[in-house]
Amino acid sequence: MLGNKGDRAAQQRIEQARREGAIALDLGGLKLRELPEAIASLTQLQRLYLSNNQLTELPESIASLTQLRQLYLSNNKLTAVSESITSLTQLQLLYLDKNQLRSLPEALASLTQLQRLDLDNNKLTAVSEALASLTQLQRLDLSYNQVTELPESIASLTQLRQLYLYNNQLRELPEALASLTQLQKLHLYNNQLRELPEALASLTQLQQLYLSYNQLTELPEALASLTQLQRLDLSYNQLTELPEALASLTQLQRLDLDNNKLTEVPEAIRSLNQLQQLYLSYNQLTEVPEAIRSLTQLQQLDLHNNQLTELPEALASLTRLQRLDLSYNQLTELPEALASLTRLQRLYLSNNQLTELPEALASLTRLQRLYLSNNQLRELPESLASLTQLQRLYLSNNQLRELPEALASLTQLQRLDLDDNPLNPGVHLTFANI
Repeated sequence: MLGNKGDRAAQQRIEQARREGAIALDLGGLKLRELPEAIASLTQLQRLYLSNNQLTELPESIASLTQLRQLYLSNNKLTAVSESITSLTQLQLLYLDKNQLRSLPEALASLTQLQRLDLDNNKLTAVSEALASLTQLQRLDLSYNQVTELPESIASLTQLRQLYLYNNQLRELPEALASLTQLQKLHLYNNQLRELPEALASLTQLQQLYLSYNQLTELPEALASLTQLQRLDLSYNQLTELPEALASLTQLQRLDLDNNKLTEVPEAIRSLNQLQQLYLSYNQLTEVPEAIRSLTQLQQLDLHNNQLTELPEALASLTRLQRLDLSYNQLTELPEALASLTRLQRLYLSNNQLTELPEALASLTRLQRLYLSNNQLRELPESLASLTQLQRLYLSNNQLRELPEALASLTQLQRLDLDDNPLNPGVHLTFANI
């Protein structure tokens, strides 16, 4: 006798699918501990949804579903995959993510039509050689496992477009990677990689390469071959310099270099004229190169937590910039070039050594947030009145005694932080409504 509501609902849905000759069946989220044997009668089934249950194994009867194209088993409690899966030779999509798999069966080799295989969030320590037979595979997700190495047999997956290996324990990558010439997305962040293989040069179709949270100290010249790359994430590594090969990445739109040990940005950066987002925070940069003037498409530039003492006039070329973060540096003044950044919406200047603000600030009429806390400002210019879109103004921990009356005309202002300033009596009263 069927025990709970989920079991009864499953039985009813199977019966209905049998009567109607349905090609799809959804048994997801029913808290099933096992699959009713009656499912074997649905030989016409092409899509079977079993995600979000409590299945620990699959019944042998699943072998009868020889027409199955898509099988969803995400978020169960599977510790193994039944050998009966061998019969599902028409399978194109197989979701086994968020289970408790420690290994994969050789039976997987029979699924030669498979195009997508999701195995993320399991307990896999190795990648089965059986995967070598899945030559039609276009997407493979092995993220959030405990994989320490990739087999050379991965070279057989020549149709692979997306490979997700983040949050594993990979120490190196095999040269076999060179065979994956169709690869467009390669996600390797949160591993233990110390270097990248020259095989990288063969991945000429690559559009996304994520390598953050590894232990890279240098980048290979092979990087120059990745001319289709649009996004490159190298943050949280130990890079001390960037190669000239960077100049070849002319399609790059986003470059993440946060939390490395960079002391300078190479001239090669001038070639990245499609770049829209550049992140360089938490490095050891002492200056911004003049070459930055070529990055005319840049919308976000993050340089916080460096050792910058001044900014170049070349900044004036970044007329599309919407967000500029220069906080936690050693800036004592701001250049007039700032006046050209008329699309700027957020400007972060906290924790510097600024004693005054330039008139150029008046040109930033689209500015919504301005962060100036922890500087040495003694006064504010009347030209602040031009910032009519300003919603938040942070001025805490400066040396302000007075505020310009013009500040009262900023009708969009929702937050004004004046804490820890030696303000004259009455100033707080004037701006009490903000």
